[in-house]
Amino acid sequence: MGRSLIRRYLPLAVVLAAQGLIIGLYPSTAANTNAAAGTGGAGTTPVVAAGGSGNTSHCSGGREFSTSIDYYAPPCTAGTIGGSYSNGGSTYQGVTSKTVTVVDYYTDSGALVDAILKSEGLFESYQQSQEVDHAFETFINSHYVLWGRKLVVVPYEATCTTVPPDYSCLLAQMDSIVDTIHPYAVYWGTTLCSACFAQLAHDHTVAFGGAGFSDAFAQANAPYVWDAGESSTHIETAFAQFWCNQLSSKDSSRVVSFAPDNNRAQDFNSHKRVLGVISTNDPDNENTVTDVLVPALDHDCGDGASVATHHYFYSQDINTAAQQIDAGINALDSSSNPATDVLCICDPVAPELLYEGEAISNYWPENLLADVQGMGVDAVAQQDDTTPGGYAIGCPSPSVGCEIDDEFGITSTDALGPPDTEAGPKAYALGGGTNLPLQAYSATGDWEEWNMLASLIENTGPDLTPARMAAAAPSMGTIGGGSTGHTEVGFSKGSYDWTIDARVVYWDRNEPSPYNGKPGTFMSIEGSRYLPGQYPKMQEPPVPATRSS
Repeated sequence: MGRSLIRRYLPLAVVLAAQGLIIGLYPSTAANTNAAAGTGGAGTTPVVAAGGSGNTSHCSGGREFSTSIDYYAPPCTAGTIGGSYSNGGSTYQGVTSKTVTVVDYYTDSGALVDAILKSEGLFESYQQSQEVDHAFETFINSHYVLWGRKLVVVPYEATCTTVPPDYSCLLAQMDSIVDTIHPYAVYWGTTLCSACFAQLAHDHTVAFGGAGFSDAFAQANAPYVWDAGESSTHIETAFAQFWCNQLSSKDSSRVVSFAPDNNRAQDFNSHKRVLGVISTNDPDNENTVTDVLVPALDHDCGDGASVATHHYFYSQDINTAAQQIDAGINALDSSSNPATDVLCICDPVAPELLYEGEAISNYWPENLLADVQGMGVDAVAQQDDTTPGGYAIGCPSPSVGCEIDDEFGITSTDALGPPDTEAGPKAYALGGGTNLPLQAYSATGDWEEWNMLASLIENTGPDLTPARMAAAAPSMGTIGGGSTGHTEVGFSKGSYDWTIDARVVYWDRNEPSPYNGKPGTFMSIEGSRYLPGQYPKMQEPPVPATRSS
């Protein structure tokens, strides 16, 4: 999701651009192959996908290709890569006997943002996008059994304004793509336009790349809307269990333990915890907080009421950014009963603005994350902190302290390794690409989405339709999770988001990141990744004492 993440967060990036900063962005994660998704991964059980017969010589260790290329290589499928098959021909829109057509929807947000992206090494032109598409297309066609077909990626340069989003134009363009190109699927990375994905589903077209949408949204638009990341339903259900089992003061002796003490007049430590929430005002995001998170908190420990009075849903309106920051802080830091804990269910950019507002207001709660959109990634969070002599919008007074320095919570993302270990650059190079035009973590996030789609198509067999793809998806099993050190992915019946677990983390501003060697990394604690229902009960999570002091 990497390159797509760059574009999906540009509306808020413009806010930061106006202040002279752009944030580096990261993909969500993927991946564990046992039985049906949700069983709890403790490794990988090789399986041979159904539907093929004959040759498995291309397989490696029970996978379609070596896991040294990608840990999430799909299950070995018996058959011939690039071979001819009696596949039923045109089984669905965008499918012929020889090809499967997929559109990659490219958006550009104008000269101002482009200039800043270029200065940060994050800009990707339409031409560069085509280069990445071609390399991934080549890799897929040479490493997956696609039943006599080849994947054909059609780059599409959007003409609609995305900063701010012009919804009427975007929805009409979704219709136009379907009417003129007739693709099997459309790829677009965004968290801002659930309506765009619903429109593609209405047009009976597979849509993938939309991050942070709910299970209810995917199921209402089934079998068309998919994502390699984790659903907001899954992460918010998991957070409720984490909160209730390890943090909540409801009917418990637990109190605030990890808040900075930078405002002695409002030191939350030793006080009963009161939870507040920040999230976007996309209707699906709002509904998930009210219809999933709050009921889950009530069910697990009777502690959902505070969210009803301590929440703020922000929009990506750059013209009201300052007013929204004030309104958000006022909703959380009420004079009579302030939230002692702030959960940011956010994209990678929003925490920068939230933490700036908190610091300016001298408001120092326990800052928490329940991340499926990339804010729990080292390369992103490093932009919210400061190094000696450095500057970050989210830390306007470094001498006082940075709000992120005591952040902790849960994230679906993997810990990034060094760039040369990432799957995206490897797939790009093996697909014939040279001089990768984007950051390694961005390429990997982008690749995760393409790997998911290619794995689903391969797993479906020759008779390719969205309905058959959804029905067959659980047979891929799960990969990763548990103590493997990798994200767990898999599809259970009726699920459309590949990632299904999370890890408990805290931010350490001084520890070098394994990804880039720079100070600042999310440290995993509690020894394992958890599925919902697996978070252990304890007096409090093993987070070190306040790390900003």
